[in-house]
Formats: sequence, C-alpha cells, structure tokens
Amino acid sequence: MRMLKFLSLVSLVGAVACGSSSPSSTVAPTPTPTPAPTPTAVPAMFADPSSSFSTADVLDAQEQILQFDTASNSLIWKATGQSFAGFPVLDSVFIRGDKFFQVRFGTKNGTSHAYFTEAVRGTICDVEVSGGTVLINPTDIPVPHS
Repeated sequence: MRMLKFLSLVSLVGAVACGSSSPSSTVAPTPTPTPAPTPTAVPAMFADPSSSFSTADVLDAQEQILQFDTASNSLIWKATGQSFAGFPVLDSVFIRGDKFFQVRFGTKNGTSHAYFTEAVRGTICDVEVSGGTVLINPTDIPVPHS
C-alpha cells in the first residue's frame, strides 16, 4: 500500500511540474531549406537564311553538340549537360559579347548543320570540356558544303 501511495505522489508531482505556468522554452523544428528553382534553359534557335533549316544544335570540329541558353547566356555542353556562362547570342548568329564566334551553316553528306566557328577566319572551332572549364581551340577545318 505504501508503494502505491508513493507512486501516486510521484505521478502527482510530475503532473504539477509539467503543468506549471512558468515559461518554458521550446525549440521549433528547423525548416528544411528549399533549393532555389533552377531556371529553365531556353536554347537559342539558329536559322539558315538561305534555306528553311533551323536548329538549336551547333556542331564543333569533332561534331560534338553545343547549345546556347538565352536565359543564362551560357554554352551548354550536350554530352554532359554542363553549362558555361559568358556566351550570349547576339544578332542571331554571333556568340559572346565581343562577337568572336559565329554560327555558320553548311551541309555534310546532304544533311544541313550549324557549326561553331571563329567569326573572322570562318573555320570550325574545336571545343573541349576539361576540369570544369570549356576550352575553345582554332582549327583549319572549313564549314563543309557537300
């Protein structure tokens, strides 16, 4: 019987202590951060003025596919989806603010393509991605017309 009274007393003390009117601190759960939405890429469309051909895919010297995102002014390396800032499309054919690169149209084996070229020389550039950077090298490869 004594044990029963003791347990009743402990329960009563615990109830009074938990129900006291003194302020208590409660920690609100930390909200889960929501990542910022990734802007949707808007690929530039390049249209051949001498035909009805248009495309978002631009080929380099190795026929690797590039695209240019007009929303972020970036080059997109299609093989991996990596994006590199600093490549705005100007006047629908020039690439970068200095207009150093240009998209030119050609045909290979009767199929139309857009090519990434140097604006002045007109030769197709070789583009590589290495160590998280994009490397653009000149070549002597002309835009094909076969």
